[in-house]
Amino acid sequence: MFGRLVVMIAMVLFGPLYIEIYLYHPTVVRAHDLAAIVPLVASPLGLFGGFLLMAVDNRLTALLFAAICAIEIAVGVAGSAIHIALHRPDPLLSVITDPTVWFGEPPPLVPLSFAASGGLGMIALVMPSRRQLDAPPVAIARILEAMAAVCGLASAGMAAFAETDAYGLIAAIAALGLGSFGFLAEIVTVASQWWQGRGDGFLR
Repeated sequence: MFGRLVVMIAMVLFGPLYIEIYLYHPTVVRAHDLAAIVPLVASPLGLFGGFLLMAVDNRLTALLFAAICAIEIAVGVAGSAIHIALHRPDPLLSVITDPTVWFGEPPPLVPLSFAASGGLGMIALVMPSRRQLDAPPVAIARILEAMAAVCGLASAGMAAFAETDAYGLIAAIAALGLGSFGFLAEIVTVASQWWQGRGDGFLR
């Protein structure tokens, strides 16, 4: 159960990341720089991979989620490098030592949130025996998580082809909501089993 909790925490980071990028990543930048669309697509793609893993935990979904987490880490590192580079042509040393750079626009450290989320996902993948529950939770949890994965994929597609469309934002919020309710159903099931003496505890 602990591994699934780590995946869920990563999803809780990916959802607000998408909302933040949608609202604050300047539309004019996305219109003139194709690379600016990448984080808008990467965040709901993380929602898709994570909730798909929670809905159907097998080798294929684990490999897919691992690939997505690697992409998220690359997006985070590259995004920070790009944001720092936008503060040039000042000498690199002055950029590093200038506090207005680290607290100014564009924010150099914010893209590393992608790397943090991807890293959390990787942590969950190195403990495969702890990702699955001994007794499957109620079917509604799997259904909600699968629906969340579909919403995440839809949001990523909308971000890629119609990045100014609010439907992508709605789909990302729906993914986070459905996945959260699915995980809540898992917690209720495990808690019930533990309370009745048939479970092994929450952190197994």
